Amino acid sequence: MRLEEPVAVRIAGVGGQGNILVGKILAQAAMYDGKYVIQTQLYGAEARGGLTHCDLLIHDEWIDYPLAEQFEIMYIMHPKALKEYQKALKPNGIVLLDVTHLEEVPKQILSITRKIIQLPLEKMAIEKFNTATPANMIGLGALVRATKLVSYESLMKAIQEMVPEKYLKMNLEAVEYGYKSVNKEYKLKSEIKIRTIGFE
Repeated sequence: MRLEEPVAVRIAGVGGQGNILVGKILAQAAMYDGKYVIQTQLYGAEARGGLTHCDLLIHDEWIDYPLAEQFEIMYIMHPKALKEYQKALKPNGIVLLDVTHLEEVPKQILSITRKIIQLPLEKMAIEKFNTATPANMIGLGALVRATKLVSYESLMKAIQEMVPEKYLKMNLEAVEYGYKSVNKEYKLKSEIKIRTIGFE
């Protein structure tokens, strides 16, 4: 995948959900794919329960400016984060929502995009692993499957490098589970369209 311009990604939730780790893993995987990456993060005032987000810019070339205000891809782990950050989604952007505690998708999001992936990630994690802890990794697998933002091979390599050994098996299984939970792929608007001219 060739990127015409940097792809801006925001992974947002509340403290304790592991969204910062997801962002760091994505950044590492993108570097394994040979991309330039800028990764920033914001922690809320509260260690748990406060809003947190992790932002990434990913590009094939050097990135001149390190911040983004609008995002082509958003992974929202909690309704509180959705309420706070929904206006930052680019028109026709891609958004992954954990709908475990979300009654309905806000009309504002529906007016911005129809590229919405809705999965009850926390519920899926509890049902499969008897704990909500790997919900973030299930979502990570789903996000990569839907966007092809990084290669699956680089994703798995990054997880093996960044996740502690005692949690590695569950996290790898969670990513694979999430990856297989999505069968739709959305094209990034920033991908270069390569046209070929030939004879028919």
